[in-house]
Amino acid sequence: MKLQTPFLIFSTCGVAVAALADTPGDLANPSFHLFVKPDGADGNNGRTEDTAFASLAGARDAIRKIKSMGGLPKGGIAVEVAGGKYTLQDTLQFNEADSGTAESPIIYGAVGDGPVELLGGRILKASEMSPVIDKAMLKRLDPSSVSKVLCASVKKLGLSHAGPFPMKFDDSGGIFELFWNGKRLPLSRWPNEGWVAMKKAVVNGDAKTPGTFEYRDERPSRWMDNSNIWLKGQWRVGWEEPAIKVSKIDTAAHTITFAAGIQQGIGNKYTRPDGNGKEQWCALNLPEEIDRPGEWAIDFATDMLYVWPPDEKGELTVSQLETPMIAVNGAAHLKFIGLTLDRSLGDGIVMQKSESNLVAGCIIRNLAKTGVIIDGYRSGVRSCDMHDLGAGCIEISGGDHKKLVSSENFVINNYLHDYAKLKAMYAAAVDVGFGGAPNAANHKVAVGIRVANNLIHDGPRDAVLVSGQDNVFELNEIYRCGYGSDDLGSFYSWLDWTMRGIIIRHNYIHDTIGGVNPDDGSSGMQVYGNVFAGPRTGVWIASGPDHTITNNIFVKSEGPVFGVDDRGESRGYAKNPKLIKGVTEINPDKQPWSGRFPEMVTLLVNHPELPQRTKFTGNVVVIQSGDPFVLKMNTKNKANPALFDGSGNFVTSSDPGFVDVANGNLELKPDSEVFTKIPGFKAIPFNKIGIHQDKYRSKLPDDSVTRRPKNNPMFQKETEKHFGT
Repeated sequence: MKLQTPFLIFSTCGVAVAALADTPGDLANPSFHLFVKPDGADGNNGRTEDTAFASLAGARDAIRKIKSMGGLPKGGIAVEVAGGKYTLQDTLQFNEADSGTAESPIIYGAVGDGPVELLGGRILKASEMSPVIDKAMLKRLDPSSVSKVLCASVKKLGLSHAGPFPMKFDDSGGIFELFWNGKRLPLSRWPNEGWVAMKKAVVNGDAKTPGTFEYRDERPSRWMDNSNIWLKGQWRVGWEEPAIKVSKIDTAAHTITFAAGIQQGIGNKYTRPDGNGKEQWCALNLPEEIDRPGEWAIDFATDMLYVWPPDEKGELTVSQLETPMIAVNGAAHLKFIGLTLDRSLGDGIVMQKSESNLVAGCIIRNLAKTGVIIDGYRSGVRSCDMHDLGAGCIEISGGDHKKLVSSENFVINNYLHDYAKLKAMYAAAVDVGFGGAPNAANHKVAVGIRVANNLIHDGPRDAVLVSGQDNVFELNEIYRCGYGSDDLGSFYSWLDWTMRGIIIRHNYIHDTIGGVNPDDGSSGMQVYGNVFAGPRTGVWIASGPDHTITNNIFVKSEGPVFGVDDRGESRGYAKNPKLIKGVTEINPDKQPWSGRFPEMVTLLVNHPELPQRTKFTGNVVVIQSGDPFVLKMNTKNKANPALFDGSGNFVTSSDPGFVDVANGNLELKPDSEVFTKIPGFKAIPFNKIGIHQDKYRSKLPDDSVTRRPKNNPMFQKETEKHFGT
């Protein structure tokens, strides 16, 4: 097959990704080539286009035989995968036997004149579905959908993962998803958009006792013939969003009682017992609520699938593969280039014990879980597009936190957007060791990871979850995140005194909720040279020690842009077992920790519950009114010079010399007064922020992607000064 340079794959957001390039280490370099085509056969030898394999697994198995007969050829092996659709019935597995070497890598890459699509689902035929004739269901359906909805028996279709849901869950609930012409179809929902509010909690309940609440709308009366109802909501706080099965609806009392309890019960935790009347919720997967084209539901009682097709012509795909599409365990020097992973029920690519592996120029979309998960060394994700994922985009970890050995892993130049569609909470665009949940059991070691030049937007909660040591987050652009949650950040971390050497620099954070938010004692961040613009963004230090915020630019209509509190004192962080265990297990009084981070030697005996050594200095603050920062500390702590230094900032209400503030270009002109007002202020490389072209990405997002504020951030009305945590 003739190699081309470079072939372009266009994602739905208008970003072109180079499937291959004539560069060392990529497909054009190895002397030995194998071929894969949709109309090939795994019984072939794969050495020519005419004898191509039918699957990547066929090529993988052939490489195993080649290695067993004498080792890898010099320069490695290129597996050229022709455009077309490849349905995965099982996970494509790679282990230590599938490894390449530094001199002879193994590359699986897209070639040809069409996208290479790995699919985790099956296509349904129109003939497999029929109009609804069941009289009971016809009465239950919304009148607008009766003549539009088609149905089929899940068992006759041979589909798995059809439910029912668990009693409570916070993701997809384990059921398959439907896609029409490659676009996710919405599971039936009431209301169709947004949420409704609980009137009040009647029984708060707890983990063992189900809660009861009073509802406002008459809509639940339509669901009385359905014994399988789940409601999803922020029942207690804005950073939890479980779905819970309903036990009883009392239409006379306007109450709904759940069939299972949740930890700490329902009703806003700050206004118990009634709650605050703003707890938002919705109903999921009800045939009764199919009232617009594209909606669908499974009736768990009868195992029937109901769908209102968007139009007469189209391809309906059902996701079926619940395990990762590609799994790498212990393999090294593998590259996956230019592939599209699409429509699956599990994760995209999962690499464990990874060594020098690369995912580059790929499109990963329409998965129920996470795009790429990597744990290991010298591995990463570069120049990929990920969107419409059920959970986050990338989870990455590795290294040795006790010895402070760097993993050298990386997440560079990726376009990550419209993620966390099914699991909104703690499912970030990039998760560095956080583990997808704020508890120690999920956290992973993350040392020496670089996250750079990524474009991130439209996520319901955090853009980047931060943990670990010596990790660098730079030149990323983040916007329109955080509108579906409370207590969040563009960069968010939680309850960890061992976070050290965390550098957050030269990022552009705008038109979003939450900026840098080390929550509940998280420590050790250097926030340098960033640009924060628009309402509800800034930096908040939640009682954690050793943070330095300097040489940043903040542009808002009013202050504050920075805050620090002493919650650790009232909440007893000095005796918190998680915080203490994290410090003691790394032996802070011994090398390498005592040398690299000497403040750790005496941390536990020097009031670690307070925001020791917090510095907000040398920053540019452009606000029309208000104070630049706020200290939410008691009088004694406010007077303690060891806690906070807020000197040397330049605060102004006028344009200090931006290139084009009205259009969001907040680069400083060379003659800006900032350089006089703050001697030593370093210019921020504004034009280097965000994604760029490279050998895996030949084109940037088109004009349909709004990458700059539409309004002057100096005058956007500030509706809330609490920016995240």
